[in-house]
Amino acid sequence: MSGRNNNKLPTNLPQLQNLIKRDPASYTEEFLQQYKHYQSIIEVFKLQPDRPNKDLATLVMFMAQTAHCYPEHLQDFPQQLKSILSLQHVIMDPDLRMTLCKALIMLRNKDLISPSVVLELFFELLRCQDKLLRKTLYTHIVTDIKNINSKHKNNKVNTTLQNFMYSMLRDSSSIAAKMSLDVMIELYRRNIW
Repeated sequence: MSGRNNNKLPTNLPQLQNLIKRDPASYTEEFLQQYKHYQSIIEVFKLQPDRPNKDLATLVMFMAQTAHCYPEHLQDFPQQLKSILSLQHVIMDPDLRMTLCKALIMLRNKDLISPSVVLELFFELLRCQDKLLRKTLYTHIVTDIKNINSKHKNNKVNTTLQNFMYSMLRDSSSIAAKMSLDVMIELYRRNIW
């Protein structure tokens, strides 16, 4: 690769993502540069969580796509996304909130975060006044619980989630309570629970 193309890599995230997935060891330095950029953007975001932030959304998806290549560098990344969502979801820009949820779904699909952590957060996010987000979360919750129980019933996770869902039924948000009930009905209907 010529020096000219190499200089463009840090700004061309899709190309860098593709190269990292093929050969993570060769692009560690470029990845770490993006990770430092992500950390600085997160600090700016914390000062103004209600503002839209396309750079943060792009970098979060880049990190989620490449997290399995650098687990040692991104071990705190899933927890950081979870804490941002749990603390700021009410005032956060809806598009950014959706992007962070999709990044967590991606990390969950790669088994980089435990199902109970993600699912409990997503049940809490059902309180948001964002219909598209609630639909996305509902679909993921049902699919993830189905996948967890696909080979054999995972009673430990099921019991934890069932207890959490029962507490959601008493939630002050009628929308969240109804969505929790819909999830339970769907899981029972599919013979998962």
